[in-house]
Order: sequence, then C-alpha cells, then structure tokens
Amino acid sequence: MEECRSHAHSVSSCKYHFVWCPKYRHSVLGVVEDGVRELFGETADHIGHEILALEIADDHVHLFVQCDPKHSPSDIARQFKSYSGKHLLERYPELRDSYFWGGGFWKVGYYVGTTGAVSEEVVERYIEETEH
Repeated sequence: MEECRSHAHSVSSCKYHFVWCPKYRHSVLGVVEDGVRELFGETADHIGHEILALEIADDHVHLFVQCDPKHSPSDIARQFKSYSGKHLLERYPELRDSYFWGGGFWKVGYYVGTTGAVSEEVVERYIEETEH
C-alpha cells in the first residue's frame, strides 16, 4: 500500500516530480552537486517535505518529493530554488563571476508532474458511477 501522510483532518499522498535548470543552461551542477544535495535536504527538513529521489545532471536537476497538500507545486519549486540558489552563489562566488553575472542561479521556469495511486480512467469511472 502506498504510504500516506496523516494530518489533523485529512490523509494525503501528494508527490511531485520537478525538473529545472541553472540559468543559461550552464553545465555547472557537477561542480556544486554536493552543495545542491545538502541545500535541498535542508529545505526539505525545514519545510517538512520528503525527498523521494534526487538526480543531478550537469545542466538540470530532477527532484521527486512528497509534501503536504497545503503546499502548491509553485510554492515547493520556489522553496527549493530560492534557498539553494542564494546559498550556492554565496558558497561558490567564482560561479557568479564566470556564469551568473545577471544574478540568480536557477532559470525562472520548471517542469512539474504529479503521480497518483489510480489512473485517470479509474477516477472518471468512479465519478460517472457515483453521479447517478
């Protein structure tokens, strides 16, 4: 059975897959991989998210995270990107000078996908059957 989170008045299973890139798609993440892992872990611990998987390529990051339903996907992306981006540029000032002269570490955009315990067809059938 899928692991769910229990809250005061609800039970949830909210899992999101995120992908985002450094600004200008520079291939610098191999240099700062340990820092990214550490900062993402700190963010997850502080907010209460659970990192289910983290894959760091040279020019993009895949993050699979479970969270409470009170956090929107845009909030989650902002939390991870803003905290890590600020601290990465502080820890690695040579990157700011060489690659990120315009400020900010991450691109503004991102990809997000959701996962669920049932398929769309099951939900549609359930809604149709209970509608009558």
